[in-house]
Parts: sequence; structure tokens; C-alpha cells
Amino acid sequence: MNREPATRALAGFLAGLSFDALPAPVIEAAKTFTLDLLGCALGAARTAEARIAVEHVREMGGKEECSVAGFQDRTSCQQAAFANALMAHVLELDDTHRESVTHVGAEVIPAALAMAERQGADGRTLLTAIVVGYEAALRIASAVQPSHWRMGFLSLGTCGTMGAAAAAAKGLKLDANGLANALGLAGVQAAGLNSAIYNQGDMGKRLIAGHAAGAGITAALLAAKGFTGTTDIIEGKFGFCDAFSTDCQLGAVTDGLGETFLITRTSLKPYSCCRFYHAPIDGLFDIMASEGLAARDIAAIAVRTYDIAVSNRRPHRAVPETVFDAKMSMPFCLAVAAVEGGLGETDISEESLGNTALHDLAARVRLEADPAMSAAFPAQWPADIRVETTDGRAFERHVAHPKGEPEAPMSPAEIEAKFLSLATEAMPEARARAVIEMVADLDKVAGLGPLCELLRG
Repeated sequence: MNREPATRALAGFLAGLSFDALPAPVIEAAKTFTLDLLGCALGAARTAEARIAVEHVREMGGKEECSVAGFQDRTSCQQAAFANALMAHVLELDDTHRESVTHVGAEVIPAALAMAERQGADGRTLLTAIVVGYEAALRIASAVQPSHWRMGFLSLGTCGTMGAAAAAAKGLKLDANGLANALGLAGVQAAGLNSAIYNQGDMGKRLIAGHAAGAGITAALLAAKGFTGTTDIIEGKFGFCDAFSTDCQLGAVTDGLGETFLITRTSLKPYSCCRFYHAPIDGLFDIMASEGLAARDIAAIAVRTYDIAVSNRRPHRAVPETVFDAKMSMPFCLAVAAVEGGLGETDISEESLGNTALHDLAARVRLEADPAMSAAFPAQWPADIRVETTDGRAFERHVAHPKGEPEAPMSPAEIEAKFLSLATEAMPEARARAVIEMVADLDKVAGLGPLCELLRG
């Protein structure tokens, strides 16, 4: 039986998708990830990355039509999406999708929100555009992983550019042909090298999210004017799969369209560090709590997990050079978790970098790749952790699914607490609580002006 080409099939489904066709759990997921992502952006508003990005946006200028979270600024749709997406990825707290190894909300939601604000759309239109963006980014990423990651690409930027374009195109109400053209124009802009993870912690990884959102907006706006793109960009010769994967599973783009919405398979991050490290952190917290251990009681920690989590850094520095470097070091993150009793945004700081107690414990962490876990990646992200104590005892835990995965979800109270802890970096608590209420009622709001005004803070 002949099958419609992947790009056209995906574009056709997404263009025809209506809010009324979305199952209730999908709508609730879109609200949850919107709130979480806004918290991530607001929490980063006082960072150096945010300051530089907003200074850049101001210098570039543009029509004052869309809001920048945590700032009074209004700027062009493309520039607002760029700034908000960049900020949303700064803290390493934005959502992830396990099977496709993708941060997705950071690029999709800012693009969807900027376009919705520009178009004067209602909340239902925004939520639908977000779901569309997640579907596009995650289905394309699922087709090219895990070789895409092993080749050195971040699907946040590559596949995320097409997710942002799909979300923006949905906000513009483009038809199937227009959305296919937007995907094609996004595909030729797709970019995102994983170089920052392997170095001392430069800011380049944050730029990837900003570029994806801004490029996606550009692709959709051009497509709306009749600018044509490669409408077999996913499957065509020298297209996305050809260029970005050695083991493309093209069926992942279209299998189960309309039956399974991948936004419901996306996870939240409770800890401000690389998601690959969350399973051993969960295990460490469980051991320390159940056995009544303090950091001073720990003689050594051993972690067995999938190979990418181990080879993610060369090296995993016990004495990191920057905050980002620290968040990308599993031994240092485990040391912070043990000493601080938490791993939120404030637990890894510039002051942490010089803490010799953290350096000492991190140096006593051993990492080992497990062949069975490596074979199960990316469908599973598990870890075994063994904690040896100074008095000769040893405790072990196996964590199949880290906190925040669909199989181990964060509670509504935990999600709200995370948002408030981040948003109050940029606004008073009363204003942050008003954002929570407004996002919860997104499907009932006629316009997004009040929400965007709250976000400007």
C-alpha cells in the first residue's frame, strides 16, 4: 500500500488538528508544560545570558508587538520568541522527552506564545499550537535518534526548529501546504551542535533554543507569504533524515498520528542539571533519607548507567569551572545533592564552584557504563547507585524512571512550587500566583494580553 510521504502526512494532520479534537489529558499537559516553561524563563531573567540576549534584542529593534518574559520590553514576534526561548533553557530545568532525547518546550512554547500574542489569538489557539509544535519536534526527533545525538547534534535545535515552525504556522492558521512549506523552510535552518557540553561551559547551548524559536517564526511568516520550502524535507534526498541520522526510523514521524500525542510522554525536571543524571540523584536522595545518612557519612558513590550519561562529559570535572560546567558534571551534581539536600537552581552557584567539600566528595564518585542499560537507551534512562559509608556499610538502589517522567510524575503541588521558586526571581509572589491561575484557565481566555502583561512583570 502506498503511504503518503512523511512531511506531507505530518503537515496535513497538524494543519487539520483542532482544539476540540484534543483529549483532555493532552490539554492539561499543554497547560502544565506552559506553566513550567514560563517559570524557567522567568527564573533566568536575572542571569548574564538573559541580560545579554535582551540587550541584543533591544539593539536589533523591531515592531513592538510581543512580550519578553521578566522584562518590560515589547519587540518583534521573532525577537521575542528568540529571547524567551534562550532564557527558558538557561537554568537546565526545562522539560525533556525521553524517547527522542529532546528538550522541546524551550523552543516550541516561546514560538507559539509570540505568534499568538502577535495574532491576538485566544487561549485555545495557543494550546493547540503548542500541541502541534510538540508533535512535530518530537516525532521528527524520534525518527533520527539516537544516532542524531551520537553524531553531535542537539535535537533541541535541529528538530526544535521544525517544532517551532509548526507551532507558529498553526498560530497563523496555515493550511497543509503552508505548514509543509514552513517545515521545509525550518529544516534548511536546522542547527544545534552539542559542543558546549564537552567544553568548560560556554553559553552556546542556550543560543540553540533561541535560534530554533526565532528561525521557526521566520519560516512560518515566510511560508504565509508564499515563500516555498522543501516539502519533503524530512524524508527527501539530502533532507533532514539523510543529513542528521544514520539509523532513521521514518515511521516514527507518522505512526499513531492522532492516537498518541507525544506531549503526554514528555517529562518535567525537578533538578537543575543534565537530565541524564536525575535517576542516580533520585537514588541518592532515597538512600540518604531512608538510611538517615548525611554527606559526612559517605565514603564513596558508584553509579552504573547508560553510556551516554557517562560519556556525556569528557571529563566529568570534580572541580568545575563554571555553573554550567557544574550542571553537566554528574559527580559534582551528586556531591551537591548530598551536601545541600537538594538540587534546585540556587543549590549550584558561583559560590559552589569553590566549595572544597563538594570537590572532595565529587572526586569519590565512580561512573560506569552498563551494556544492558546502554542498549535500552533512549527508551529507558535508568541507573544503579551504590553508596558506601565511612563505617563500612553499603546501600544500593535501582531507579528505572527518574522523578518527572510519565511513570514517576511530579505532583501538582511540586509543579506549582517549582514555578513559584523560579517566577519569584522576576516578580512578586502574588503576580506569580496570578500567572498560575491564568495558565490553568487558558482554554477559557479570549485573549492573551493579560497573561503577557503579567509576564512582563
